[in-house]
Amino acid sequence: MRIVYFLFLSFAVLACKKDPPNHTIIYGYEYFPTTIGSFKTYDVVEIFHDLDLEPQHDTLRYQIKEVLADLLIDNEGDTAQKIKRYFRESDTSTWILQDIWTQKRTASTAEVVNENGRGIKLVFAIAYDRFWNGNALNSGEALSCYYEDIYLPFTQNETLYDSTVRVEKENFISFIDYRRDYEIYARNIGMIKSVYKDLEIDDSDTLDIQKGPELFYTLIDFGTE
Repeated sequence: MRIVYFLFLSFAVLACKKDPPNHTIIYGYEYFPTTIGSFKTYDVVEIFHDLDLEPQHDTLRYQIKEVLADLLIDNEGDTAQKIKRYFRESDTSTWILQDIWTQKRTASTAEVVNENGRGIKLVFAIAYDRFWNGNALNSGEALSCYYEDIYLPFTQNETLYDSTVRVEKENFISFIDYRRDYEIYARNIGMIKSVYKDLEIDDSDTLDIQKGPELFYTLIDFGTE
């Protein structure tokens, strides 16, 4: 009887081993689209603070439109997309081509090449335990990036984006410094919000700004041309 039981148990274990676990990996490629003809339009706000200048707090507002215009093969032999970036002072002004960037999405990274070199925007698969140097492919100082608020809804300008991820780059405060840097990406759209602050402050008060820049990108339109 014991022999029969042992054979039955062995067969059951072997049968279980034949069935691989059903784990589906969600890479998150849809948060960095590559469709030619797609566009995104942003309201941009630049603020420069310096109490020794006049004005002490100078604000510049304008719009940027990014269009994925063409496919190309980059220096590494990968397929990339050309980003045409247009500028206008307001929504009643004419778009003017400002510069041309490139982007590409590999199996493990989403990369953008601008005037500062090649930056790693996202890494795949998207997960809370992913950390990377956003400047690993350029000559800039190391920029430690990681994910927060993965696949959560986000509302901006009364528009609800059903699934977004936030890339944290810097969140530092001291008695005299405040640095904040992050981007939010939405599924099938790409970046919908960017916040950058590198400020000198007084007495750890982030509203008592002495000097430094702020830069905000807020998505207002997207689609395909």
